[in-house]
Amino acid sequence: MEYEDRLAIASTPGPLRRLFPYLRIVLQLVLAAALLAALLWRVDVGSVRRELAGATLWWLPLAFAAVLVSHWFRALRWQQFFAPMKHVGVPFLFGTAVLGVACNMTLPLRAGEVVRVQVLRKRTGLSTSSIVATVISEKLADMIAFCSFIVLGLVLYDEARFLWPLAVLYACLLVGWTFAARWLAVRSERGDLKLPLGEGRLRDWAGRELHSFGEGLQAYRRPAALLMVAWTSHVAWLVEAVVYYSCGRALGLDLSPAVYLLVVVAASIAVSVPVTQAGIGVFEVALTGLVVAFGIDKSQAAAFAIFSHVILALPYLVAGPLAAIAMRISLSDVLFLRSAKAEPLTAEV
Repeated sequence: MEYEDRLAIASTPGPLRRLFPYLRIVLQLVLAAALLAALLWRVDVGSVRRELAGATLWWLPLAFAAVLVSHWFRALRWQQFFAPMKHVGVPFLFGTAVLGVACNMTLPLRAGEVVRVQVLRKRTGLSTSSIVATVISEKLADMIAFCSFIVLGLVLYDEARFLWPLAVLYACLLVGWTFAARWLAVRSERGDLKLPLGEGRLRDWAGRELHSFGEGLQAYRRPAALLMVAWTSHVAWLVEAVVYYSCGRALGLDLSPAVYLLVVVAASIAVSVPVTQAGIGVFEVALTGLVVAFGIDKSQAAAFAIFSHVILALPYLVAGPLAAIAMRISLSDVLFLRSAKAEPLTAEV
C-alpha cells in the first residue's frame, strides 16, 4: 500500500506541468499582442482606423464565397489521395477540412489537424498512419501552386526577387517528397518494407505503421491522380487569391491582380507555423511587409493585413460549427474515446 501511494504521488503532475498548457496559451497571446503592437507602432494608427472604417463592404460576399469554394477544390484534391484505399465523398472531406481550420483558429498548436485526422479515423475505419499520409500529401501539394505563383511573380516584378530562394526550396521539397512517397508506396504494395530495429514488438509496431503510411501514398503511383492534384491545387489557391483581391478592392488598394498570388504564398507561410494562435500578429506583419514592397503605404498595408485576417476567419468560424452539425460530429469523433471502427459516413462519407 505504501509503495502504491508513493507511485501515485510520483505520477501526479507537478504544479508547473499542470500550468504549462495555460502558460503556453498566454505566451502565444502575449507574442501576438507584441507583434501587433510593433506593427501599429510603425504606422499611423489613425490612418489605419480610417482605412478600415472606409472599407467597401459589398466586396465581402465575394470574399466569403471564395474562401469556401477554395476548400471545395482542396477536398477534390484530397479525395485523390484516399481513392486507392477507400471512396470518401467530397462533401464529407470539405466539411472535415472546414472544421479543421475552424479548430486551428480556436485551439492551440494547430490542433485542427489532429481533429480532422481523428474524425476521418472514426468515420472511415482507416488507420491513423494512412490518413496522416494523405494529410501530409495534401499540405505539400500546396507547394505546386506556390512554386508557380512565385515564378510568375519573379517574371513580372523585380520586387519579388527576394522570393526566389523560397521557390527553390519548395521545388526541392516537392520533388524529394514525390520520389520518396512513390518509393514507399511501391515497397508497401510489395510488402518488403524492412526496418533495422532488431526484433520485438517495437519493430513489429513500426513496421505496421510504416506499411499503413505507405498505403496512404498509393496515389503517387497514379499519373492521372497526380495530374488531378496539380490542377486542383492551382485552382484552389487562385480562388483563395480572390479573397485577398476582394479585401484589397474593398480598401482601395492599387495593386495588380497578380500580386495577390504572392500575397497568398506569404499568408500561407505566416499561418503554417503555430508561433501564435491562428497566426495573429505573424500574419499581419508578413502581409504588411510584402504589400509595402509593392509600393503601398504602410498604414494602408497594415489595414489590408488586419482586414484580410478578419475576413478569412469569419467564414470558418461560421461554417465550422455548421459542418460539425451537418456531419453529426460528436466529442467521441474528436477525442480518443472509442475504437476506430468505421461508422456510416454522412454526406456521402
